[in-house]
Amino acid sequence: MKTKFLRIILFFLVILIIPAFTLFGKKESVSYNENKTLAEMPKLSFESWKNRTFMDGLSDFFSDHFVCREGFIRLKNTADKLIGKDEIKGVYEFNGSLIQLFRNGTPNITDKNLRTINSFAEKAGEAPVYFVPVVTAQEKFKAELPKYLDLDDEGEYVAYCKSKLKGVETLDISEAVLGEDYAYYRTDHHWTSNAAYAAYLALGKPLSYEPRELEPQVMSDSFKGTLYSKTLNESIKADEIIRYGGESRATLTVGGKSSPLYCPERLGEKDKYLYFLGGNYGICTVTNEKVQGGKLLMIKDSYANCLVPLLAEHFSEITLIDTRYCSQGDIASLDLAEYDEIVILFNVSGFSQERSLSLLDMIK
Repeated sequence: MKTKFLRIILFFLVILIIPAFTLFGKKESVSYNENKTLAEMPKLSFESWKNRTFMDGLSDFFSDHFVCREGFIRLKNTADKLIGKDEIKGVYEFNGSLIQLFRNGTPNITDKNLRTINSFAEKAGEAPVYFVPVVTAQEKFKAELPKYLDLDDEGEYVAYCKSKLKGVETLDISEAVLGEDYAYYRTDHHWTSNAAYAAYLALGKPLSYEPRELEPQVMSDSFKGTLYSKTLNESIKADEIIRYGGESRATLTVGGKSSPLYCPERLGEKDKYLYFLGGNYGICTVTNEKVQGGKLLMIKDSYANCLVPLLAEHFSEITLIDTRYCSQGDIASLDLAEYDEIVILFNVSGFSQERSLSLLDMIK
C-alpha cells in the first residue's frame, strides 16, 4: 500500500515538475543544434483564446522548451532505429553519412518552374540562358540504397527537366560532381567545396572562362549541418569546411553594404556553411575590379554559395538572385539586357519544391 502511494506521489510530481521547469526555467530563443528559432510564450487575450491561436502557440511553446528536449529527441530517434525505422524526417543514415531522400511528390511544381524558365528565357534577348541542375547525395549512393525506400531517380529527373526546356541549355554537371569522393557533406544537405570546384572546372567551357588550378584549404573540421539538426545523430563524423584558393579579390554588396565573399567569423557559429557569402540574400552583387570578364546573372539556391567565389575570378560583376528572399520590386527592376550570360542553378530536391520561382514572371 505504501509503495503504491509513493508511486502516485511520484507520478504527480513528474506531471507538475516538468511543466513547471518548462514554464519557469531558463529559455533559449534559438536551438543551434536543431537550427531553428524556438517558439515564444503566446500572449493571452480574449481574441487569441477564442480563435485558439493562444492554445496552439502554447502547445508550440511547451514543445520547443520541454526540459531536456534535445536529449528526448535523441532518445526517440535511437528508439526508432532499434525498432527498424531507419528514416527520420526524410533523412537516411548510410555508410557514415546522412542522406536527404528525394521523392518528387509535387511534379506540378516542377512543371510550373520549367514553364517559368521557358518564359524567362524568351525575355533574355541575346544572353544565353543555362540551367544547371545539381543532383544530391542520394544520386551518389543510389545503387546501394534499399529499394523499399521508394525513391525517385535524380538522373531521370534532370533528363525530364532538360526535355521540357526551350531556348535554354541544360548543363548537366552530374558526372563531374559525382566523381568526387567527398562530394557531399555527411551532416548537411549541401554539396561540398570539392563538388563545387569540380562544377567550376566543368562549367569553364560553356561559360567561356579558363578555370584555374586551385589548392584546397580546410577552414574548419567541426561543421554539423542541417541533416544533423534534423536527427541529432552524434555517430556521424563532423564535416570540413574547405576553401579553394586564397582570399577572394571580389566584394559582395547587399543593400549598399559591402563585405568579403568569405566570412571567417561564421566558422565560430553553428551553421558554418555561412562562411560562404555570409548567408542568403534576395538580391546582391559580386564585383571584381581585377578582372575584365563580362556580367553574369545567377538565379540560384544556397548550393551556389560556395561556387560563386570561384566564378567571381572570371566575371567583373555577378548579380545573385534568390527568389525565396526576393520582393516583387527586386525582380521587376531587373534589366536582362545588362547581362552577357544567365545561369539558373538549383539542387534538384529544392527545385522540385520551390514555389517562389514564379516571381521571375514579374520581369518584363
